[in-house]
Amino acid sequence: MNIIRDMGSGAHGFLKAFRFTVRNGMGWMFLVPVVLWFAIAFGVFSALEGPMEVLNAWVSSRFAIPVDTGASDLWSGISNALNSTREVLLGFVLRLAIAYLLFVANKYIVLVLLSPLLAYASERTEELLIGRRFPFSWSRLAKDALRGTVVAMRNGALEISVTLVIWVLTLVLPIFTPVSVVVLFMISSYFYGFSMFDYVFERKRMGIGESVRAVHERVGAVVANGVLFSLFMKVPLFGVMFAPVMAAVGATLTLVPGPLDHRGAAPRIGERP
Repeated sequence: MNIIRDMGSGAHGFLKAFRFTVRNGMGWMFLVPVVLWFAIAFGVFSALEGPMEVLNAWVSSRFAIPVDTGASDLWSGISNALNSTREVLLGFVLRLAIAYLLFVANKYIVLVLLSPLLAYASERTEELLIGRRFPFSWSRLAKDALRGTVVAMRNGALEISVTLVIWVLTLVLPIFTPVSVVVLFMISSYFYGFSMFDYVFERKRMGIGESVRAVHERVGAVVANGVLFSLFMKVPLFGVMFAPVMAAVGATLTLVPGPLDHRGAAPRIGERP
């Protein structure tokens, strides 16, 4: 029953994170992932514009419909129109493929490039919950961001390894394919949640090994946070805008108890201490 209770706690923290973030003047954080994503997308498309044109021209030359100069004007017009349409469609498909790859890579963009923002969001949330100030330091922020990057890379390597093993098992026993899809989603969610909860554990000066043990003690909350993060991230633009900050803030709301009020009860999530 503990894992069920923890899952409810993790989901509750994530879902309350939006209100908490907005009420406490942290709403600007939702804009940072979008600006970063558009900057990366613009850079990628700009860098690949030349190669895409070369590829488009090569494919067009290989599959172009020959235009017979002696043919009727109608057939020549149709051939030219078909060739032009194919070039436009091919260019669209290539750009769509790149956009899809960027969408798939959101995880790595979020967990690695947004580490400084997510570390600060987690820290600021804890400040508001317990009333304790963490003096700002660029060196400490850089250290927290580096820790987040290392954890993301570690988790990514483990996730890829486990995924490959499951894929091999699925190829050998295809009947387990539906189960493997669910298992892979839960594994991915676990590693998402791990990264978000680790920002709190890092402030407690836990090593990565200690953080792993702490995560296992609250695995239900970690998975719930990661599942909601994963589902939100599947919504284009909306997901990358809200999910990262909500996951980091939600993990902190789940782990860090607020101060007791005059009735001896913890304040509602979202209230200032």
